[in-house]
Amino acid sequence: MMNPCSFLRALPRLLCLCALLAATPLWAADILWMHNGDRLSGKIEEMTDKMVRIKLPYGEPLTIARSAIMRWRLDKPYKPKPTAKGGIDFNPLGIAENAWHMTGNGDVNIKLKSNTSQSNDVNLKGAFELANMDWRYTLEGEYNYETTDGKTDSHDYQLKPIVDIFFDQSWFWRSSVDYEYDMIETDYLSLDLGSGPGYRFWNDKKRRLELITQGGVRYAYWRDGNEVVEELFGSPHASYPFASLGWDYRQPVWEERIELFSKGTYIKYLDQDSPLFTLNQSVNGSIGMRYYFNDNVRLSWSSELDWDDAWFNTPDGRITIDGKEWRQYISLGASF
Repeated sequence: MMNPCSFLRALPRLLCLCALLAATPLWAADILWMHNGDRLSGKIEEMTDKMVRIKLPYGEPLTIARSAIMRWRLDKPYKPKPTAKGGIDFNPLGIAENAWHMTGNGDVNIKLKSNTSQSNDVNLKGAFELANMDWRYTLEGEYNYETTDGKTDSHDYQLKPIVDIFFDQSWFWRSSVDYEYDMIETDYLSLDLGSGPGYRFWNDKKRRLELITQGGVRYAYWRDGNEVVEELFGSPHASYPFASLGWDYRQPVWEERIELFSKGTYIKYLDQDSPLFTLNQSVNGSIGMRYYFNDNVRLSWSSELDWDDAWFNTPDGRITIDGKEWRQYISLGASF
């Protein structure tokens, strides 16, 4: 039996220990208050607009409808799992907050191109994405080779690496490089460097809606020996500061067999590199839908627009450049 004096001497330490144990869930746990009066303390593992999954200290995770929750308090700002369809999960460190999600896709496209003429060609598109709760790395690419009557009309490729840093479940900061190289045209290289904030509205693996604003500069390069370019700019290159608004949308319908999507960028150029030529604004965007035969194979249709609002400044007024091109794609692709 414990000596009464020893018990009295140990009592203050026991009280302090109990107080610390009682206070722990108040400062080191996420807390949910339910409409029925219950209170749950643990770690939020996933949160969407319809449900919340919470890991309890001494039990299995519980999935609860958002409508049953009256209010909550989070120990740290919740950052959702990466948004993607399918994909591969891996966790080299064994820490849930550092788990990575990897996805990729590729498409072989049959293109119907319409402006002053019509032609058919085949081009390749692909994208790769690696993300966790704090970071997202994306690489997009496209290769195009087009011929008409045995003559090469187009031969170009595009690479776009993107880095996103997430602050919470909605806000992130994007930095990107858009590199386009043309093997035929005299304006052979275009390089866009941009950075700015983005906002994500939807946060699950099957849907995405994001808006991104960026500021940056576009660098344009022409091949040497072009007298018109030398007269306009005094050198074979030019630069255009810009502000842009981008969007990225996808939404599954019809039991998730069909996916609606749209993606693109609007650019407003803030300064001009030559008084003789004005590049005012540009739009590059697509809209379409994909039909998934299974989680990996899909058939797609899309309509794409490239439009540059530009003109020459002459003593007699503006000479507008026809910079609009619509493209229709039918694509067979695969994803993981």
